[in-house]
Amino acid sequence: MHLLLGIGNDLLGDDGVGSYVAGELRDSDWTVIDAGIVPENFVRPIRNYKPDTIVIVDAVCMGCGPGSIRIIPPGYIRDQGIGTHQLPLIFLIEQLSFGPQVIFIGVQPGCLDPDTPLTPPVLVAATRLLSLLKSHAYDTLPVLGQEEKKE
Repeated sequence: MHLLLGIGNDLLGDDGVGSYVAGELRDSDWTVIDAGIVPENFVRPIRNYKPDTIVIVDAVCMGCGPGSIRIIPPGYIRDQGIGTHQLPLIFLIEQLSFGPQVIFIGVQPGCLDPDTPLTPPVLVAATRLLSLLKSHAYDTLPVLGQEEKKE
């Protein structure tokens, strides 16, 4: 079973991309949780689902152009301090690493201003990501840090 955990604050523009993806992925073959800004509150329910794969989607400042999508390896989360939530995201990922494969997907935000909608590049990225999730082809996304090594 595949579980998607959407993270984000939809009151801060592109920071809401994880919640947006979660909302749009409902009625698919995924189990979906929109965790908002407190993903750590969902560790027990996620464990109860016993998923084979957990995909986490959140806005992440990666130094890419707005709307860029990357799989983020755990080392980047730990080393770069990625996460703007109550607890560091590496803590959440470690709590979810009880057996399932955990994949963290970041979308580069363009605007994090209060009371703004998703920007066009992030909305396009979210639509692309939804297509990849629905076809279970999300593992074709580039991995942060590895795209530079290919050159």
